[in-house]
Amino acid sequence: MKHDLLVGITPLFSILEQRDFLVAYSGGLDSHVLLHLMSRLPDINVRAIHIDHGLQDASPWWGRHCREICNELSVPFERVSLNLDVPEGASLEAYARDMRYQAFKAHLLEGEVLVTGHHQNDQAETLMIQLLRGAGVAGLAAMPMITSFAAGNHMRPLLNFSREQLESYAQQHHLSFVEDGSNADLRFDRNYLRHQILPQIAERWPGCYQTLSRSALIQAETQRLLDYYVAKDLDAMTGSVDGTLSVSALIQCEPDRRRALLRQWIVVSGFRVPSAKKLQHVVSDVLFSAEDAMPCVNWSGAEIRRYQGDIYVMEPLSEHDPGQAFYWGLEEDLMIESLGVVLKMESLDSWQEKLTEDPAKEMGLTVKFRRGGESILPKGRNKSIPLKQIFQQFAIPPWMRDRIPLLYLGDDLIIVYGLCQVEP
Repeated sequence: MKHDLLVGITPLFSILEQRDFLVAYSGGLDSHVLLHLMSRLPDINVRAIHIDHGLQDASPWWGRHCREICNELSVPFERVSLNLDVPEGASLEAYARDMRYQAFKAHLLEGEVLVTGHHQNDQAETLMIQLLRGAGVAGLAAMPMITSFAAGNHMRPLLNFSREQLESYAQQHHLSFVEDGSNADLRFDRNYLRHQILPQIAERWPGCYQTLSRSALIQAETQRLLDYYVAKDLDAMTGSVDGTLSVSALIQCEPDRRRALLRQWIVVSGFRVPSAKKLQHVVSDVLFSAEDAMPCVNWSGAEIRRYQGDIYVMEPLSEHDPGQAFYWGLEEDLMIESLGVVLKMESLDSWQEKLTEDPAKEMGLTVKFRRGGESILPKGRNKSIPLKQIFQQFAIPPWMRDRIPLLYLGDDLIIVYGLCQVEP
């Protein structure tokens, strides 16, 4: 089973414009072979990152081992400790993976490409897992060779090579790698498939890993074609606000087309596609809800809401107390942690100069949130307007209205942050 892996992956890197790579290095066989290969590629810059989940007693030793190997290969090394506390009821496997990739995203430098050691056997396992979960074409496409990740890309250059080929390479180059005992734990679905099911399939169909990997590739091609046509279709479904979809346009679609459009919209908006059951709730509870309803369907890391004939997909709203108030001394920007928002001095526009003069400077501003009954006299108007009307004019969804900072000078509302202000 002799195959030069270096020759096999070199063309992939030669066609890329990127020259900077971050290798996810666990210390195991796959990532060690990958790191060793990439350290031999010319004209690229390689860093390694090791994620210590803090879930096993041996993990500190693994980190030291990885650092020693990187020193031998002259590869810059970074170790990140997560010390995970898995939430009750959560899948250990899924939670650890999500936290690991969040760490990768946080430590990926501008212009870098994340590289992982997934190989042909991993691809076959992923396809089987997705099949047993009842996944559609997107799920059965399993893992692409290159995909978008963070502000850059994620590469899996070993997908065309089997684990046996990686083992042969490691033996040929005398690579020393760690063995994670949890990889033999049959409680995890992937391990059960790897050790109990796929070996029996391979006995009957020796080329099954390559065949399953090829099937995933065909599904990926089908998904790309579907994405192309659905993306063109999606343009006609845009709502009245950027990033939204029109409820009336979606309702007129056939059910299959509607679900495909919703999935595509969620993905291009940067969120994970919900389960088929959740997606059906989006259709029944959001699209077909009463016009004056305030429906919300949420899943991991996302939620969909409806307002004025449009649907919105967004991150779940953070906890926020609209009854809180802040004093802004105007000496620096003001951070409102519950909203993750920074109020900028330059955003005060024509008020900025006046507020730096006494007595306004000495008084400072008070930042509050809507409690009901507020009004403001915007520039260019001859009478005050209720705050509710301002929100309606700017199409501010109801769930955002008590999150808009209101800036007071003394008892006077002078600025509805980001929307309007009175004449200084």
